[in-house]
Amino acid sequence: MRWLGLCLCITLLQSAVAQVTLADEPRLKQNITLWLKMEPLRDVLRTVSRQTGVSLRCQDAIQHEKVSIFVENRPAHEILTQLASLFRYAWRKDEDAYVLYVPNETRQQEESVMRAAREARKRALQDVIRFAREALQNPPNEADIQKLRPREGAPPQEWNRQLVYWYRPWNALHKYALQQMDDASLWLWEDSVLLALLAQLPPQAERALLNGHLIGFSTRPATGIYPMPEGMRAPQYLRGSEVYEEIVDGVKTISSRPARNDPEFWGVWIRFPERGNYIEYEFLGFPRSIMIGYEDRPPPEPELRRMPHRFVFHLAPYVSDHPWIAQWRAWATPPKEWETRVPERALTQRDDRPKPSLERDETSEYPSHIVNSADLLEWFAWSTRMPVIAESFRTDNLHASRINLHAPRGVLSALSGQSWIRIDESGYVLRRVEWYWGQRLVELPEDWLRPLERRFAEQRWLDLEDYITLAGRMNELQVRYYEPPGRVDLSPATNISVKFPIATLVQNLRGLRFLASLSALQRRQLLSGEWMPANTLTIPQRQRFQEALEEQFPPPERLMVIDFAYQFTDRGRMKALGSAPSLSTANLQPVDAPAFRLQFYPERPSRYDLLSPSGVSSSTYLHFDDDHRGLEGASELTESLRKEREQWQLRYVLDLLKQRADGRLYLVHTQGYALELQAPPAQRKTYYIFQHRSTPIDPRTLEAQLKSEEKPDEDTQTERP
Repeated sequence: MRWLGLCLCITLLQSAVAQVTLADEPRLKQNITLWLKMEPLRDVLRTVSRQTGVSLRCQDAIQHEKVSIFVENRPAHEILTQLASLFRYAWRKDEDAYVLYVPNETRQQEESVMRAAREARKRALQDVIRFAREALQNPPNEADIQKLRPREGAPPQEWNRQLVYWYRPWNALHKYALQQMDDASLWLWEDSVLLALLAQLPPQAERALLNGHLIGFSTRPATGIYPMPEGMRAPQYLRGSEVYEEIVDGVKTISSRPARNDPEFWGVWIRFPERGNYIEYEFLGFPRSIMIGYEDRPPPEPELRRMPHRFVFHLAPYVSDHPWIAQWRAWATPPKEWETRVPERALTQRDDRPKPSLERDETSEYPSHIVNSADLLEWFAWSTRMPVIAESFRTDNLHASRINLHAPRGVLSALSGQSWIRIDESGYVLRRVEWYWGQRLVELPEDWLRPLERRFAEQRWLDLEDYITLAGRMNELQVRYYEPPGRVDLSPATNISVKFPIATLVQNLRGLRFLASLSALQRRQLLSGEWMPANTLTIPQRQRFQEALEEQFPPPERLMVIDFAYQFTDRGRMKALGSAPSLSTANLQPVDAPAFRLQFYPERPSRYDLLSPSGVSSSTYLHFDDDHRGLEGASELTESLRKEREQWQLRYVLDLLKQRADGRLYLVHTQGYALELQAPPAQRKTYYIFQHRSTPIDPRTLEAQLKSEEKPDEDTQTERP
């Protein structure tokens, strides 16, 4: 033991001796300028090496970590020392090169805080369940809810208490809803219903959930499913609507409101995933919309509705007292000290460097009111001339609509909401992202993204192989992070800022990863559009095939006893093409054997988009004859009906433009592939791997087109009596 302790001391001593001071290197005393945004550490050091002639490199494990450096005319050794200090890394001399490396203390502290967060997840969820039970037993009044916001230093569980009470889960119980039965109370958040269910979990269900098992509740429970607790209300989305006639200002109008009665068949799947501070769940059911006064009409075939979502709870307060986090809080400069170090007003013009632009490309699917922190920091550095070094992630984004770019302290204040910021005595602004250790696990390397951005800038489209390659490189943790709840329901645009259609990737990740598992020959054969049997696949390929075929949650037949045919809509097609026919389980043919095929859809216009300066958009989709594929007895549209529909659509777009005079109009084209997979007895899944490209449209062009189509046809006129 004494020998082991001696070796450990020698190792630590060698490590300390190995650290070097870069100021002792004469060539690093020269002033340099670095203006690098979202750059991998490896490439930053290469850039400094070219400017100074000094060999610089970093450990392979950190070469893809990203940094933004906006520093002008400062000593190279000073910049490199600040860079190492920001990351809590160190420099050592390795033969003829200086190497940036991770000290053991930094690595151990980061592992420790990640371990603490994993251990706190279950405790945080248990607090959520406890507070939900407390809320149902004794609902507070509205005034008391407003007082629940925790103060600084409050116990960590108080943040989840406030969260639970804010959703008012007692409104999901009929006995409380009846006390305030009006049209407003009919609207019910799905998170409120989820919390009311968590409050009523049987002990065995709570244990299963905390251990990561999928649990389900329904009004007609299938085998292994818990019965829906009595007195529960369904979310508004599942209750359908009541359509009724009313007289408004002497005019009979048709209005609607959420249905007062719950559907007979509804339920929910709930899962606590292996990672993350959230519960993923899916409500599903068969709502019935009725016309008041015509209840005796025979009901149509029920339509399935599915509502996947995530309930995010607080986890950060449970580890905020960890020594590593406390160290970063102490490192950050308090905002009250910014006044003496940061100018009050920003520069508006500079002759030595072009002004950075925060404007989005017109073809970008990324929201205009969302900005990446690296872009905002570049603006800050340009407008203040202060040197900036900051850790950067493509996923580090924030809302910019309320940020005053001409007030540098306000810009820093917005950035500090999700980071630690230090302004040191030499004037450097250093920024470290809060909870960076989690962000780092899912960040996609620039080596993967930049080639695709360059190709998209040149072609305005990416190839299918581009997406296949990118999806194939991602690990399972990255896939789960970027994959939106429900796979096609929520936009991923706010997750990652890239300059190519990222929705095409994240909404089809499982399908693309299956394609990535195929050989080049197999993918060429797929381009024929013919079905390929799954029995030709290798075992790893079959595993990817099965992963792609499965939905995020099991089918409704596993949740409830369904003894009737019902309709459903292909939401993936709806999102890709703007329309989808309703399909009936009564018309689905059984599947004989597992198989898959790939079909190409050539480029065509799909919709008009109207974008306002605030980032708000309105869309209207174009309709095509193949929108009716799959509808039993659907007939082809007549030429006159087609023209009438096109004219209505043009009028609608022009009327919308009049209401938003400051809006910009675009025609969106789409093209892509549909990957279809199927397996017995009747399992089917389609991925719509589509891209969209926007082209600005002059409204006068649409006005001229409308006038031309409204002009009576001369041949038709001469035939009239």
